[in-house]
Amino acid sequence: MLPADESSLNRVDTTNQPPLLERLFTESEGDLTRYFARRHGGGEGVQDLVQETFLQMARGLKDGKSPKCARGYLFGIARHLSQAAWSSRAQVIPLNESLHNVAAPTQDDRVEAARETISTLEPMQREILDLRFAQGLSYAEIAEALGIPVGTVRSRLHHAVAEVRHRLESELNS
Repeated sequence: MLPADESSLNRVDTTNQPPLLERLFTESEGDLTRYFARRHGGGEGVQDLVQETFLQMARGLKDGKSPKCARGYLFGIARHLSQAAWSSRAQVIPLNESLHNVAAPTQDDRVEAARETISTLEPMQREILDLRFAQGLSYAEIAEALGIPVGTVRSRLHHAVAEVRHRLESELNS
């Protein structure tokens, strides 16, 4: 996969929509699948969310939307769909039986401490960390996805990383 900054999808040409959507799907379908799987587990529901994301992207382009960054716009749609899916969920997802047979990885206390520390951050900081490090989005793509300026993304990411580093160092020194 190409780094997001080098991707031809960062500049949106709405006059040539089908090739744009095809390229966007080819480059981003796997990333979106992982994005939804991290939030909603595996299964058909994840693929439904991926398809709905691309459908809403196509509708937006057809209706004249002209995002600065197509991949960021796509992840913005994904973020809203993910939030809607969680808010409308009324049942508990049953665990996949095959998960019971998987050997647990060796526990690394540092990884668990980092997860706990990240879970205490503000929701927007966690979202920016996830989009940057787990999804590999550029600052511009994150800004587009969240509807905030690039400078705000840089600032919040910097503060989130600094906070995690500070808390982890404090725990190690205590």
